[in-house]
Amino acid sequence: MVLGMTEGWFTGKRFASYLPAKGPATNVQFTSARRIINGIDRAGKVAGYAISFQAALVAGQWS
Repeated sequence: MVLGMTEGWFTGKRFASYLPAKGPATNVQFTSARRIINGIDRAGKVAGYAISFQAALVAGQWS
């Protein structure tokens, strides 16, 4: 799945189409990125998970 999302196998769109190469993504960007798989089904909920996960990575100084 990760390779498909990274390379755009499912919809022709990939992570790079929606998310920044550097720096944190916004809730809107994560919501839009949900279109890569499953359209906008539960997009807000999934974006919320992504924001929380991203915040944990930032807090842990992951880069």
